[in-house]
Amino acid sequence: INCAHWTMVAEKDPLLRSRWQAPTSSFDDMLPFQGLRGVCAMAIFLGHQTDIFLASPFHGQSVVVGLEYLQAVSLFFLLSGIPLVRLYSTPKKVNDWAGTVDFWRKRAARLAPMYYLTLVLNLVAVVLSVEKLDVSATLESFFGCAFLLQTWVPSFINIGGVLWQVATFAYGYALFPFLSRRLERWSDGVLGFGIAGLWLFSAALWAAILALCPPGPSQDLALLIWHVHCVSRLPQIIAGVLLGALVERWREEPHLNRNRWAIVTDLLSLFLLATAVQAPVRQWMNGTSARLDDSIGMEAVFLPLHALWLAGMVLAYRPEEPERVCCTRVVLSARLLLALGDISLVLYCVHIPVLFAYSMVFAYVTTGDWHLAPTIADYDLRVKAPCWHAPFQWILVLAVSFLVARWFEAPMRKWLSAAGPKSATRSAVEPAPRAAPTQQFGGQAV
Repeated sequence: INCAHWTMVAEKDPLLRSRWQAPTSSFDDMLPFQGLRGVCAMAIFLGHQTDIFLASPFHGQSVVVGLEYLQAVSLFFLLSGIPLVRLYSTPKKVNDWAGTVDFWRKRAARLAPMYYLTLVLNLVAVVLSVEKLDVSATLESFFGCAFLLQTWVPSFINIGGVLWQVATFAYGYALFPFLSRRLERWSDGVLGFGIAGLWLFSAALWAAILALCPPGPSQDLALLIWHVHCVSRLPQIIAGVLLGALVERWREEPHLNRNRWAIVTDLLSLFLLATAVQAPVRQWMNGTSARLDDSIGMEAVFLPLHALWLAGMVLAYRPEEPERVCCTRVVLSARLLLALGDISLVLYCVHIPVLFAYSMVFAYVTTGDWHLAPTIADYDLRVKAPCWHAPFQWILVLAVSFLVARWFEAPMRKWLSAAGPKSATRSAVEPAPRAAPTQQFGGQAV
């Protein structure tokens, strides 16, 4: 999206301009979210690569280096609500049934092609890579994921893999129109208490696991279930929507101290960076399990900090004084990160089947057998590529992601979005000729 161009258009339209705020139709203030999506997708890719597919050169370590990448999952859920509120809630596009159906159709067009392509690729990878295929368990997992059940029944997760997060998004999008219609009725205090309550509910489930499950395999399994379960994740998506409503109100305040928000945002960036730096040290000293437990704990506890950080990225934006910058905004708006943000969904979905294909080829070349694991439930691969293969895997995964985004995801999304009836709803204050520029954000059709 050419944000500068549409900002100029909006500034010339008195209906889209006010005295104190940036133009309503401009998304310049949310541009860092696109780069953040790219960072989160890359963090998850690199985390899975080092955790599962690479052999460590260090004695006693199961992976090359410990990465703190699980916070990226919480950030994905939380940040999704902020642009949705501006795109749909503020102009009241989902306030009637026709608008709601149109929203669901566009969200399905966004998620479904990559979801089901990845599900089929995962099935092929599992069938080819395991030595003893349990057909019944495989089909149960496949059809459970096909109907988006793995985020409610984690035992179905094996074939779906990372698709549990996409399934959770689908449930969040299903709820969004009903939540959106009520945002105007709630005061800032109600929205703030709502975010706090949702955070406490999700965090309380995590704390209950620590309190009730003895340390060991049972606790590790319970924490993994918390990590992927809809009951603990849907509150984060809803909190993101409430946060988006607050941000939309606060950014219009005439006396908003944007310099203070920029400072707070940059300080939080340093803190979150420190949590990433500690991960390899923690793993080196205490092992992979301890590092993973810490990561899940940070997911549960840090949601208020994540919310403050994301809000600050928007509220620190100062269009009339571009020389006053927020360093976090500058870094996340870099062209490379924006390009990764454009393909974040594709990168998130395809990296696992691509890494499996690479590992099977490597296993066949080195051992004459492409099988990687005894059964579908075994995650410790029989053969792992040496760590110096990592750059080749990066190139392969990124190349496949760009190709799939260019030749499959984008055409399918556009075709499915255009296939249904156009929504007839339009806000009374929304200028009809100017509505088109707001139909894309962060490389995705909305």
